[in-house]
Amino acid sequence: MSRRPRAALCLAAGVGALLLSGCGGSTTRTVTVQASAPSSPSGKAVTKAHFVVQAEAICRTLSAQEQPLKARQATLRELPNSTAGKIFVSLAHQVVTVGRAADGKLRALPRPPADAHAIEMLLTGFSEEVADASDIASAAVSEENNLAEGAEQALKRSVAENSSAAAEYGMKDCIGSE
Repeated sequence: MSRRPRAALCLAAGVGALLLSGCGGSTTRTVTVQASAPSSPSGKAVTKAHFVVQAEAICRTLSAQEQPLKARQATLRELPNSTAGKIFVSLAHQVVTVGRAADGKLRALPRPPADAHAIEMLLTGFSEEVADASDIASAAVSEENNLAEGAEQALKRSVAENSSAAAEYGMKDCIGSE
């Protein structure tokens, strides 16, 4: 049996890390704090509890969307290298697509005024995870092993940091694992 190319292995690990990541937050990139505090559809000020409930629903939906991708990833070890590599890239692009959709939904949620900065940090971290997964897919397409490995390590760091931040904010359904 021949060995898989390193880029494909890095992609598999990176896709796996993103599939397990959930929603989270980090403090490593520039943050833009939302200027106004939106109210809920009922017109009342948004509370932290209200935001957490809505965010966790989005995270659960994201997790449900990722489940078939996880299952597909698990079967790739049985496929020939050339086929597995193409599917790795496809899976990574699908993970990025569902991640970006969840990111957009999370960003559209009204935020409690007192927590706008903390929530923006969480959302920035989740956006970083999606960007790292996109970098892994790009590196795999171009068969850049070093770039894929670097993006995988960045993704693992983001997941760890973001999971911690999500847990601190009380978003248990948005905590990733590795």
